[in-house]
Amino acid sequence: MAIEFDSAKDEANIAKHGISLAFGVRLFEDPRHLLIRTFREIDGETRIKVVGMVDSKLYTAVHVLRGSAVRFISVRRSNDGEERAYYRA
Repeated sequence: MAIEFDSAKDEANIAKHGISLAFGVRLFEDPRHLLIRTFREIDGETRIKVVGMVDSKLYTAVHVLRGSAVRFISVRRSNDGEERAYYRA
């Protein structure tokens, strides 16, 4: 899988969440990973959340598809709603 992210956005994500955007690729390694599609009214963009388990902890990565590449926007620990959705699926 080809991945992309903006280096400035990566630095901001590390500062805010303590996780590099490159970590997001690991969420796809969870065979039970969950994909949640969202739509941003403000710019009409479809985004996808992937929720996956890494080292017994749930993380969420927000990304968009750019051609055949996954472009990560944010990677962080999952919130309560994302955790419930993961365990329900």
